[in-house]
Amino acid sequence: MEEEISSELSEKINKNVEKVFEKWIEKASKGESIEGIIKSLMVEKIMNVLGAIIKRTVVKKIAKKAVKRRVDKFWEKNRKMILEKVKVL
Repeated sequence: MEEEISSELSEKINKNVEKVFEKWIEKASKGESIEGIIKSLMVEKIMNVLGAIIKRTVVKKIAKKAVKRRVDKFWEKNRKMILEKVKVL
């Protein structure tokens, strides 16, 4: 049985889902590679988790740059394994 949610929460969910898909479609239409799209989605996900503990805008900007660098390093270090997993999808 599905739980009831408020119309306000439902609207927020819909807006966020639309926003994510719009960003993805925009990146794909600009010719960005699947690798680039996956990396940017990873950065956004990590920043959402960190956003709960980081309150100041300046700190968020600095943290986002650090997250991007770390995602790039992790991607390069584990490129073969990641691409194999993506192919399975």
